[in-house]
Amino acid sequence: MKRIYSQSVSVGLQRDLENEFQAPAAKIEIQIRLLRKEDVADLLDPAADPSINPRIIVHQQSMVDANIPTCYVAVTADNKPCYMQWLIGYDDNQEIEKCFKGVFPALKKTALLEGAYIHPAYRSFRIMPMAMSLIAEKAAEMNARWVNTFVDITNIPFLRGCQRAGFNPYLLRKDRWLLFHQTVTFHPISLTMNKLVNELTDSDRHKTGGKHQVRVSNHKPKSMST
Repeated sequence: MKRIYSQSVSVGLQRDLENEFQAPAAKIEIQIRLLRKEDVADLLDPAADPSINPRIIVHQQSMVDANIPTCYVAVTADNKPCYMQWLIGYDDNQEIEKCFKGVFPALKKTALLEGAYIHPAYRSFRIMPMAMSLIAEKAAEMNARWVNTFVDITNIPFLRGCQRAGFNPYLLRKDRWLLFHQTVTFHPISLTMNKLVNELTDSDRHKTGGKHQVRVSNHKPKSMST
């Protein structure tokens, strides 16, 4: 939605597919497949949880309607869709620019993960890290080495989920709306900001019993400003 004035900051996270990584297990059995037409009504049912912001459902539906390639879903053992996310290859840079109007850097040997959404009934099963990790690995079929995704810095659960899926901070995106005009800028992530992201997410990581230090990705995007 266009605005008179607002500002936001998103963290760009990246996974290097050449680095070995074991996808964390969800609490239930899931598999990854392509989105089917009949999945949409199940996943994007606005009556599933009245607390869901209707704009989220509208955004997800708009991506479906735009036929953006390629949407994957995680399904349960009885083939019920519980999670959706798009994996977009660097061959679709023009499509990304057309649909998202400069909010993502141009991709080079890199794929983009966007539009993550989990059905409310499955939020407690830690599906996102496993599903996101497995979907990201499909970028190798697109001849991509890296996979990027962006998360609002206030969305701590998604930041944690991304890090559990093998993603590390590498970039900041600042969005500014003024009199219905959007300005987007990209900035290399500083050690101070990396430490902040680490502090925001580490409390949950310590519960797993492992020692974790959020590593900054050294790979730089093709474009650092827009």
